[in-house]
Amino acid sequence: MVLLDVRCRDVARILTAGPRSRREIGTELSKLYPSLRPRGSWVRDVLLRWNPLVVNVGDDNWGLSTLGQALIKLPGELGKPLTEEEKIFLAGLVFLDDTQRKVAAELITTGSSTYRNTWLVRHTSKVLAQLNLLKVATQ
Repeated sequence: MVLLDVRCRDVARILTAGPRSRREIGTELSKLYPSLRPRGSWVRDVLLRWNPLVVNVGDDNWGLSTLGQALIKLPGELGKPLTEEEKIFLAGLVFLDDTQRKVAAELITTGSSTYRNTWLVRHTSKVLAQLNLLKVATQ
């Protein structure tokens, strides 16, 4: 499964210097996002396992995928607002997963989604709003 969270970009920026452990990545992310638990399931699943920008390089260490290597070449900085280039790149990543693509397409065209998983709809709506593809987050 691929599920995009805008903070996936920050994980890629953290890995610019090379592979790091989940604990190191979580600790760095919690400095940027204090409400994010460094060893929590969001970091483990969404920001690492489901993140198309990173790959597990063994022993719970993470490095950049080919997509991650492409992203870090774009203008942008860790923890700073998304650049226009990053927004365009991340908008394309939303469409990698079949389910998130269908939800995003419905949200963009109609402003709502009929998909039964309301958590995924809310999350995708928030991501699209952060990427300026929706005016406001909808359900």
